[in-house]
This record gives sequence, structure tokens and C-alpha cells, in this order.
Amino acid sequence: MTRTPSLGSRWLAPLLGIALLGGPAAIVAGQDGPTASPSAFPPGALPPGLTPELIAKLASGPTPGNAPRPDDFPPLDKVTEGYEKVVSMLDGKPSFYTIWVRKRDGQMLAELPREYARQKHYIALTVASGERFAGLQQGDMYVYWKPYDKRLALIEPNVEVRSTGDNESKASVQRLFTDRVLLDIPILTIVPQGGPVIDLDELLVGQAAKFFPGVRISNPRLASIKTAKAFDQNVELAFEAPMEDGQLQTLHYSFSLIPENTGYRPREADERVGFFTTAYSDLGKFADGESRVRFVNRWHLEKADPSLKVSPPKQPIVFYIEHTTPIRYRRWVREGLLYWNKAFENVGISNAVEVYYQDAASGAHMEKDPEDVRYNFIRWLNNDVGTAIGPSRVNPMTGQILDADIILTDGWIRAFWKDFHQDLPKIALEGFSPEAMAWLDANPKWDPRIRMAPPSERDYLIAQRSIRGPQSLGGHPAGLVDPVLMGDNEFDGLVGRLSQVNGLCLAASGKSRDVAALRLHLAATADDDEDEGDEGEDKDGEEPKDEEDPKELLDGIPEEFIGPLLADLVAHEVGHTLGLRHNFKASSVYALKEINSNGLKGETPFTGSVMDYNPVNINMETGEVQGDYTMIDIGPYDMWAIEYGYTFDDKGLEKILDRVSEPELAYGTDEDTGGPDPLARRYDFSKDPLDYARNQMRLARYHRERILDKFVKDGDSWAKAREGYEMTLGFQVSALNMMAGWVGGAFVNRDKKGDPGDRDPIEVVPTGQQRDALAFLIENSFQDDAFGLTPELLRRMTVDKWLDGDGFRRAVNDEPTWPIHDRIIGIQSSSLTMLMNPTTLRRVYDNEFRIPADQDALTLPELLEAVGSAIWTELEDPGEGPFTDRKPMISSLRRNLQREHLERLIDLTLPTDSSSAAQKPIANLAMMQLRELKAKCDEALGGKEDEVDAYSRAHLLDACQLIERALDAQVIYNTNDLVPAPSGRMVIFGEQAPAPSR
Repeated sequence: MTRTPSLGSRWLAPLLGIALLGGPAAIVAGQDGPTASPSAFPPGALPPGLTPELIAKLASGPTPGNAPRPDDFPPLDKVTEGYEKVVSMLDGKPSFYTIWVRKRDGQMLAELPREYARQKHYIALTVASGERFAGLQQGDMYVYWKPYDKRLALIEPNVEVRSTGDNESKASVQRLFTDRVLLDIPILTIVPQGGPVIDLDELLVGQAAKFFPGVRISNPRLASIKTAKAFDQNVELAFEAPMEDGQLQTLHYSFSLIPENTGYRPREADERVGFFTTAYSDLGKFADGESRVRFVNRWHLEKADPSLKVSPPKQPIVFYIEHTTPIRYRRWVREGLLYWNKAFENVGISNAVEVYYQDAASGAHMEKDPEDVRYNFIRWLNNDVGTAIGPSRVNPMTGQILDADIILTDGWIRAFWKDFHQDLPKIALEGFSPEAMAWLDANPKWDPRIRMAPPSERDYLIAQRSIRGPQSLGGHPAGLVDPVLMGDNEFDGLVGRLSQVNGLCLAASGKSRDVAALRLHLAATADDDEDEGDEGEDKDGEEPKDEEDPKELLDGIPEEFIGPLLADLVAHEVGHTLGLRHNFKASSVYALKEINSNGLKGETPFTGSVMDYNPVNINMETGEVQGDYTMIDIGPYDMWAIEYGYTFDDKGLEKILDRVSEPELAYGTDEDTGGPDPLARRYDFSKDPLDYARNQMRLARYHRERILDKFVKDGDSWAKAREGYEMTLGFQVSALNMMAGWVGGAFVNRDKKGDPGDRDPIEVVPTGQQRDALAFLIENSFQDDAFGLTPELLRRMTVDKWLDGDGFRRAVNDEPTWPIHDRIIGIQSSSLTMLMNPTTLRRVYDNEFRIPADQDALTLPELLEAVGSAIWTELEDPGEGPFTDRKPMISSLRRNLQREHLERLIDLTLPTDSSSAAQKPIANLAMMQLRELKAKCDEALGGKEDEVDAYSRAHLLDACQLIERALDAQVIYNTNDLVPAPSGRMVIFGEQAPAPSR
């Protein structure tokens, strides 16, 4: 006999939607279900329309949405006929989703959890096979399911805007900032006392593009099930299907439950320490700065025994090294992971990070799938691309890191040389601001990407720019961020994502340059080492190694080089998975002489953090010994950042942050690299990068002298000479770019008012350092001997011709004869761009105002005069004649440079759409310098034409004429039309003058 609960019971009233107003209320069964009525009814009697069955149904819990009833559908056994239930747990307990599969035709069904309508689910997405970066996390979704009659909608809650204020603000935010429906799918049936059943292959294959933007499955009927595993907190599902191009790809989906009330407490982010953040707007707060809430992304680490000062973790962070990782490298991967344990021990957790090898031979941990959200993997891809990335997935409500995978590829280890066309323009543009990039976008002849391109491609590249039009931020990576897909550029993943992604981390790209440089260095110094070994002592004063104890080689590189490089790279990516962002100011801790000393070597990391892009350290006469080639541990900044993010003492955070002004804790990240701080740069090195830049130039000269004798061995192609020389150009351009940032620079500190040290947030770079940097650029890019070219070297700098693979472009585009003038002017024009772009000139101009008038400062006139005088020295001191066409007064390289400089000055005089207040004084100074150059050119030619060779005479005559045309341009009033002619020369016209042809 069914017992009818008393309608006066307070536990039943809320379920029935009854307002208890001092007594029972009548319920009337209407078209939309039972409704409350204020009329009373006798105690113990059922209201009209309210049956015991209905009461039992209502008592079982609230019905979410417009949920249908089980009897509206066919029975479960009918729907699952021919399917096999997936059982993955040994104890046989129910899984998160109940999964049925029919493998013969790739069909899959799923029953959602009974409490699905009250849960938030997490979907982690991975392309598991069939592309070059298979295994890289593709994205994630924080979602819930909601029934609409006989369909289920997958909905993404709005977590970007919230309210923790009063009830009115919460109601308003909920009404204005609604959730988003991603897709919907039919309900096949409903399991009694269970959840709805859906067609999973229709969802995950038929609607794959809604999970993986850009994925287009050509024929869903050819999809097959690759993975179907069901566990208590997650299910792992994967389908292989042909894409539009026919390529088979495996799409992996991890569905997991986002648990609530785990004890995790979010930690507020602070801009003085570099963490990825989970952020939202809280419109229930009104105090200044409170409405934007930011939490650091971190793992939920707890002490197993809170009473201990140092305790093992309750749940460690466990990484598995995938079995595809070459055995010869596994110990170095493990070492890089374990570097971080010392930082966690500092906050009271021992062995916070654990590492295990997955091994195919022994079967160890082979049952674990890297795509399974329960496991964190180091994955190794043999794709011949130099990439590494350390993304993590986080709870978008709290910032708790849930899952992390690190991707390493083998391409950087294979690096023997770096492509001139692809690499040098990137190096030359390193650190350019969005403002400068926008200028280059509108002025392509200033752009290193155009000037360093082969002549056969330049017109095409310029035409492509004209077709696409202006780019956001001039094409700066920050303006190209895709908030959904990751891996486009270094900024991608830092903006607009719920989860933490560090974007295309370029650390591995830098390591590939390091490996190429090491190979060049080892090849060139091998004979030197043998000669020094014969003398009984090596150059560092150490005893030579026994000839019977040769260095262990890993893929052609001594393990003592490549092993620590790999450990350093892994430690960098692990740092990302722990929540840390890049720190590009960390390399400024020690001077180069300290780094290459017995005091630091093998004992102390030579920079503040592994989160910087630290270049390989090759000592060329700067220090008593060859110091460590790379980082040998995490640095002091890394220890400090982990202490802030993971300490258990919430009240001690301010004490931790009080250390912000300590030099070894300097911090600057991705968005700082385009700013004025010259220390916030990728690939720079040491406390005084000028020392490192000079070291790089010594390294370039050293190898240029040895390319023919040492680097190219008997039996090698002479194309290797060309590759070796272009690598030395990489050293040179990197050094030039590094020092350009010091001109007009200002150090930026993230200190807050009251922080110890009382540092100003902006400190102009000392004038002496700016002048030294300017002199370095002039000496190493404007002088002919800066490039170390000789006829002997040039006669051997050929190129191999192969029409297959990556060699096709070089075979078609690169002539066997190295294009001397195009290559050198490409670098020189890039140096001019670094110094004379409007952003650098504006910074110099603004800094004049920041420095008190009674103190020395680098001024705009001084900068422009220094550049101009260095480029046109032949006008003041032509040297000793007689000059002939074979021994001209002005060399061919210098003539190209002078013409380039002249056109840059004219460009600076042209009217622009720039709103910068510095534009007019820049234009005036450029015009003044043009007048002075005209006078000097006239003087150099006056009465001496017979003494000047034909090349130099023609060059100077053309320069005079070009300046005259620029100076003679007339301003016609009553018009606003100011048009630069196609040649770049200024043409200003009005009603009285016809407009030139565009």
C-alpha cells in the first residue's frame, strides 16, 4: 500500500512549489501541471488532479527544463539492441556516462548521469592522430545539458560576467548575460531512474565541426570507433574519420565531471608575479579595481599531514613520459620535470611532482591514454618541427588546473642550420611594438620581411599586402590572436580563452638555433681542442680528457650539451603547466663574466628563471672559463613565483610580494616585449646585453674565419659554407636587434607604491648605455668589414639543388651565386628600421622630457646626426685616391646604404596620418638633414668630378637630384590633398596642380 505523504510536510512543499502560508494550500491540476491555489481543503484529502503517483514523481526531485517522461520513448533494451555495453572498471561500478558501442558500423550510444541537469561537465578535445601536431590539446568546453521536450541542448554557461553582490544585481546579470546554446541532439530514450540516452556518434562525428573548428569530415559513414572507455568520473571516446582532403584523423573527446566543493580556494593574481589567470567581471562590486576578478591558475596541492612543516602531498602532480620518447633522452626529460620539486619543498610539500616512464617493452603504464584527462603526459612527436608547448586545462570558475600535457618535438634537435629567408626577418623584428608594426605594414620598403625576401618574391609579397589591406596592430602577434584555436602565435591562448594555453611557445624555436650554433661551434673548434690537448692543458686550465673516454654523442651532439638543453626546455614547459607565464627579464641577473666563472659554473643557474628564452652560452673571450651552456636548474624567480602561487599562508602573501625589487626577481612577459624596456626581450642575455652582443660578434668573426677550413669537411658539399655563413648572420642580426631596443629605451618596473626599494615604475635607460648601443649598431651594420666577406668565401658559398621536400624552394629560388648586395642591404635596411622607425624616434623624443633639463640625454638631433654622419663619412673624408671604378671612393655596399638612408629621411618628411605629436619635429629634423646632405654632396662634386670614379659620381649626382626634388615640393593651400607618389617622393598638389597618377 502506497503511503501518501502529508501535504503539510515542509520537505514536500518546496518540491510541489507550494507556499506554506500558515496552512495547507489547494493544488489545482491545470494544463501546465499542478498549480497552487489559496483555497483550503480538508486535512488528509488530496486536491483535485493530484494523484499518489504524481506526488511520488514530484517527491523524487525537481524536473529540469522541459524534461519528457520515460514512457514517451521506446524501452532501453530496444534502443540498445545489438550494442555492447562498455565496462572499463574492474569493480563494475556505474560509469560517469554509460556507453554502448556497435563497432561494426561505428555506432555509439550514451546514457547521461541521472543528476545531469544539476551538473557541469568538462569536454577536453584533442586531435589524437593524422596531423603533424597530433596529441596537442585543441581546446575545452565547460558545459551543461538541458532538455527541451525530446531534445537535449548542450549549453555553455556565461562565466565571463558574474555577480557576487546583492540579489538585485545577481538577477540583473543573469537576465542580461545569458548562456549560449552550442548544439542540440535528439533524446533516444530515458532510462527509468536514470538519465536520457543520446546518439554519440551523431553528436561527436556528425557535429564534429562544432567541437573542432576547422575540422570537416568528408564521409561520416566511414567513421570508426578508436577508443571507448568509461570510468566513474570521466569517459574517453575517440573516432577516426576521413577529413575533406581524405586524411584520416582521430578526434578524441574526454567528458568529465567538474566536481564542486573540493576544498580548493582560488588565489588572487598579482601583476608583479607572472601567472596565467582565470578572470571575470563581477558586476556586484563597485569599488575601484574590484569589478575585475583574476585568479592565478594552479593545481590543488594539499599537505597529506598539515601539521608537518614539510609533508608529502595528499595528491601529487603526476606526469608520465610517453613511450614514444626516445630512450636516450628520457632521463633528461625526467630531470627537467623534477627541477620544480625544490620550489614546492620551499612551500612545504616534498615530492610534489612525480614522474613515471610509460614503456612499450615492459608494458609499464601502457594502459593509460595520453588523451585521458586523468593523466598528465609528456608527449614526443617525431614531426621534424622545432616546437614545444605546455598547455593546461583549468576550471573556468576557480582557476584550478585539472589536466596538463607537454608536447615536445624532435625538429629542434635535428637543426643543422637555419633558413636565412625564414629566420632572419623574425630575428630583426623581435621586440617591435604594435605601433612600429603598423608603420611597417603601411611602409613595406622599411619592413625586414620584405627587404630580406628574395627579389623574386618581393613584388608578390607587397601585392598580397595590398589585397588583404591593413592588419590589426600592423600584424603584430597580439592582433592575430584566435580565441578558439591555439598555436597561431606566441600571444594565442593568452586572450579570450577560459582555459590556460601558453600559445605557440617559441622556446623550442630558440633551442633549434642553439643546436645549429653548437654544431657550427663544435665543428669549427674540434681541431682547436685537439691542438690544445696536445699541449697538456685545455683553454679553461683543466686537464684534457682521456682519448679513450670520448664524449657520449646523442644524434651527433655531445650529451653534455644536448642533455641539459632538453632538461631546460622541459622545465620551461612544465613551468607553463604549473601556471607560470614567460619571464623575459630573467636573463638580466648576472654579468657575462660572472656567468663564465668558476663561481657560477655548475653551481648556480645563470639567469633568474627557466621561463625566459635563454640563448645558449658560448664564451668568446668574456670570462675565465666556459660557463654552463644552458640553465642547470630553476632560478630564484621560479622559486618566488611558486611560493606566491602555492604557499599555504594566505596572510603571508604581502610579505612574499615585498621582495619584488630584488634584481633576481625581475619580471616582464610577452606583452612587455613590444614595449620600451630593453631587458624585456627574447633571446637576450646577461645584466649588460652589450657585452653579450659583442660576444656574439666575436663568435661570428671567429666562425667566418674557419668556415672553409674547419666547418666544411672533406667530402662535404660547398653549400655547407653558405649555410655556415648565414648562421653567423643570425648571430649578427640578433645582436643588432638586441641593442636597438636600448636606444630610446626605458626600464619598466611592476612595483606598487610602498613596495621596498621605492623604484620608479619608469626609469629611462642611462644615456651612456643608449650611446653605446647606438655605436654598436653603427659599427656592426654600416661598415663593410662588419660582414667578413672575402672573395675566397664568396666563391664557395653555393647551394645544393634538390627538387624534393623542403629543398624545392631553395633549388628554384636561390642562385648558386650568393646575392651579396641584396643580402647585405637587407640587413642594413633592417638596422635603419630599428633606429629610425617612428616608434623609436618618438621614444627618444619623449625621454628628453622625462629627464631633467640639467642632465644629459640622447636627443633626436643627436641620434639622426650620428646615423647620418656614420653613413655618409665619405663626404667628409673621401680617403686617398686615385679612385677608379675598381677602387671607388664609395663602395658598392656603402652606396646602397646611403641611398637607403636618403629615402628613409625623405619618408620621414612626408605627411602621414599619424596622430603622434612627435611626427612634426621628426619631419623637420629630417628635412634639415636633407639640406645639409645636399650641401655636402655639392661640395664633394664641386670641381672634383674628374677625381671621383664613375660609380661614386653617378651615385652622388642622383642623391643631389633626389634631395632637390624633395626640397622643392610646394605646398598649395586651399586643399587637404597630400599624396605620396608611387616612387616614395613627396608630391603635394592642389587646385592649381594636377594630381600625379596613382
